[in-house]
Amino acid sequence: MRITFYYRPRCGLCEEIAGPLAQLAAAHNAQIVRVNIDEDRAALRQYWDKIPVIALEGGPTLTAPIDPQTLAAALARSVTIKTGESPP
Repeated sequence: MRITFYYRPRCGLCEEIAGPLAQLAAAHNAQIVRVNIDEDRAALRQYWDKIPVIALEGGPTLTAPIDPQTLAAALARSVTIKTGESPP
């Protein structure tokens, strides 16, 4: 599974969710693709006022504020939908 993490340097909310995101991605064997919106014009136009943004492949796109529990639940649902298996 691929997780796209849209962030901006020195973004407090981005820094807060980055750790839980890394832990949850590792637990689900997911790949994180980090996109600095300051370096991606399309992402900047779409997400400038919503970061952090976490887009789960085949699942929802979460926007700020994102707490670890919401992220874990969304990731578990995405894994279940993608694989047809029960969440861990």
